[in-house]
Amino acid sequence: MRRLLFGIFLLAAHPLSAQYSYFFQQEYFFGNLPNARVEAMGRANVAVGGSVASQFFNPAGIGIIEDQEVALSTSAPFYLLSNSDYYYAGYARRIRPNLVAAISVNQMAVGPTTFKVDINNVDYPLDKPKSTNIALTAAMEPVKGLHVGINANLYRMKFFDDVSTFNALHIDAGALYRLEINPKQHLQFGASVNNAAKSSITFASPLGDEATSEFPVVARIGAAYIAETEITLPGAGTGPLELTFTAEFQDVLNNAYRTGILMGAEARVWNVFSLRLGYLSLNSDDGGLSTNKPRLSNFTYGFGFQIPLQTLTDGTVPFDVHLDYVSLEPPSYTFGGTRLSNMRTFGLRLVWPVGA
Repeated sequence: MRRLLFGIFLLAAHPLSAQYSYFFQQEYFFGNLPNARVEAMGRANVAVGGSVASQFFNPAGIGIIEDQEVALSTSAPFYLLSNSDYYYAGYARRIRPNLVAAISVNQMAVGPTTFKVDINNVDYPLDKPKSTNIALTAAMEPVKGLHVGINANLYRMKFFDDVSTFNALHIDAGALYRLEINPKQHLQFGASVNNAAKSSITFASPLGDEATSEFPVVARIGAAYIAETEITLPGAGTGPLELTFTAEFQDVLNNAYRTGILMGAEARVWNVFSLRLGYLSLNSDDGGLSTNKPRLSNFTYGFGFQIPLQTLTDGTVPFDVHLDYVSLEPPSYTFGGTRLSNMRTFGLRLVWPVGA
């Protein structure tokens, strides 16, 4: 059980020959917790886009960013790793009428741990392992409404103090099409492939033994419906209401697990408060243990606040602030008969016009 949980903790590293190992670095590759809004909407984002963190799920999603923004988030705890944290930071900017570029970094830092990694049947103790990914993203609009995007990722793992950092490059690609029904309603269709070139990473133990782990090839396809209307609140008057509904299908092309559906919905009231709901259902590797479930099926929810500082200060403060929060149950695993604590994400976005 200890070895199984270690795999869930993102650090299981076993030699691979033909396909992605289910537990290897799954928090990073499957988009768990880099963005509180997406997590609250059932992790469905391939057809939504619109923020710098969209590059994580579909690089074409940044193509509908109109201005520029900075996004920051932090997530914890990770299962039993009370000293761990997951950090994300990104910046995106429209640099031409049909071109948006972004840079982002995320890091899973475990902190001191007693876990070990198995390389060629030898257990090696870890000190403060961490994994980091730096992504450069570009999205273009070659024809009106169609956005295509690509990520170039530098992935880095540090397992041992006396061994060099391990590096690997992998590429993500995607497309997003925005169809306007009328000025207040539109449909969006998205598709993406993470690790399109089927990259892997090779690393060595302190004794020089080498092992290779293949990254997952994750395909996503989905649709979203976005509508704007008005809502009247007692004592406050009438203001805008934006509704978003989205659903997508996910398949890991080089692994039999994490195939399923993800759905989400969001209501943004008066451009100030957002309520989010979602549902996901993915098949899962239970590790052969009766206490673990063969399917991850969860309802998700969260909320956000938008502070329109540009409007409130007549432009004195040139940006708007978006605050997001979500608290989610971990995957359906137990440790010593005890359910693991919720994982929480706090997010901050600053959005302001180009040139401000």
